[in-house]
Amino acid sequence: GKRRYTLLHFIQKKCCGIRCRITPLELIFVIDSSESVGPDNFISTKTFMKTVIDEVLANHAKTRIGVINFSHKVELVSSLEKYTTKESLKSAVDKMLYLGEGTYTASAIKKAINLFQAARPAVRKVAVVVTDGQADARDEVHLDMVVREAHAANIEIFVIGIVQETDPHYDNFLKEMHLIATDPDEEHFYRIEDFKTLSGGERISTKETYNNQWKKRTLVSTICSLTV
Repeated sequence: GKRRYTLLHFIQKKCCGIRCRITPLELIFVIDSSESVGPDNFISTKTFMKTVIDEVLANHAKTRIGVINFSHKVELVSSLEKYTTKESLKSAVDKMLYLGEGTYTASAIKKAINLFQAARPAVRKVAVVVTDGQADARDEVHLDMVVREAHAANIEIFVIGIVQETDPHYDNFLKEMHLIATDPDEEHFYRIEDFKTLSGGERISTKETYNNQWKKRTLVSTICSLTV
């Protein structure tokens, strides 16, 4: 039968060993805290982030992590330079406030682009967008334009999209996630059914279809492998 793993299992399994200390990385989380997320799910997202921080920074001192929290406004939780220890960064994540209004994804990505201006020369730049909804039409920043700007700046965007197949907006949501994610999509877009999966509360076995081929993967293992 199919093997089933938690996201946390993959972090623990993949983020270890000497090779994970080799390649420097600039990593920015872009976190949705809009109304549709809800306060409990927002806590699950923060738990996920703290686990990644623990595992990546414990094994990869050359990684710097920034955090953006967004809804109808964009809040800077941490720049790439602000926190130098995982304890201080995790404390900042704990203090993140649930905003609970619109989903200004484009403005949040624009903020990430600005943060990456402080990236070290020739170091890989990666943004991880975690969202459960489509971009708000009231956002003055246009999503397609800001995504092109990010890709032109050599920013690699991974997307965790939380949506169920029964959602009436499922198809449109997927189209938007594919727009945001760096190509190829099968390496940069990861869909999960609910927020419990993020915090490791449920075991998962997911698969997406691209070019009529089924591929099983986990985003967290991919995040950890960025430092290899």
